[in-house]
Amino acid sequence: MATTTVVQTTGGGLGGGLRPFSSGLCDCFNDMSICCCGLFCGSCLLYQNAEQLGEGGCSACCIVCCIPPPWGQALLRVKLRTQEGIMGNICDDICTVSCCGPCALCQEAREIKYVQMTSGFNQPQQQVTVVTTQPNFQAAAPVQPVAVVQQQQYQQPPSY
Repeated sequence: MATTTVVQTTGGGLGGGLRPFSSGLCDCFNDMSICCCGLFCGSCLLYQNAEQLGEGGCSACCIVCCIPPPWGQALLRVKLRTQEGIMGNICDDICTVSCCGPCALCQEAREIKYVQMTSGFNQPQQQVTVVTTQPNFQAAAPVQPVAVVQQQQYQQPPSY
């Protein structure tokens, strides 16, 4: 009898393999419209990124206006990385947005654009792996009879 095991994982996120960002941190000139928006109106680009990551309306406004500058952007960067299975960690994200905020903001916008152009947002690709195994019958060593010894109850002689 064969045993079949189906393993289903989603691409991106924690279940799939991690990949790098599609563009580098300093590749701002790859998309001039994003570069200009990030340079001259960073809060507008941050709001746009938040909306495209599913943090629309009040959430996006709160991220832009209420959360101190590096933290709101770092939260969005963590969400983008986690959602799309991008390598990195929260410490790197905080350092990146603290030291290179405008470049990181443009990188995030380019990544969102890249994901939308290639596979669509919030549509994780599913990978299905089917593993079929056959039972492994091997000749067993001959069975040796085991002697069964019955225990007899020992009765003590009556004491006088």
